[in-house]
Amino acid sequence: MGSEKRNEDRLDILEDIMFASRSAHPFCYYGGTTLNYSLRGLCVQSRYQAIPGDNLCVRMIGRHLQSFTSLEELTCIAEVRWCTPVGPTDQQTYRIGLHYHGNLIPPLFKP
Repeated sequence: MGSEKRNEDRLDILEDIMFASRSAHPFCYYGGTTLNYSLRGLCVQSRYQAIPGDNLCVRMIGRHLQSFTSLEELTCIAEVRWCTPVGPTDQQTYRIGLHYHGNLIPPLFKP
C-alpha cells in the first residue's frame, strides 16, 4: 500500500480467528489469521472476500479457548474498511482491514 493512513502504530500478531458476517451469514463462520492490530482495528488474511461496510463478528480461537471464561473475552465486532486480493488467482486470499465497533474492546484485541 503506497500511502500510509494509520494514526497509530500497528503491532504484528499471528493468531487464528474465525469470523462471521453479521448481516449476510451470521451463523456461517470463516477462518483466517490476524496479521497486525492497534487500538482502532486489525488486519486479517482469509480466503473469504469481505465486503467493505459489512460488520463482522471476530473471535480468537486455538489456544485462547481454554484460557478465558467467556466468549465475550475472545470476541469483537468490527467493520470491514477494505479488502484486497493477495497471491495467485488459483489460491486467492484476501487481506481485510477492520475497524473495531464500540468502546469495549476485549483484551486480546488490544496492543
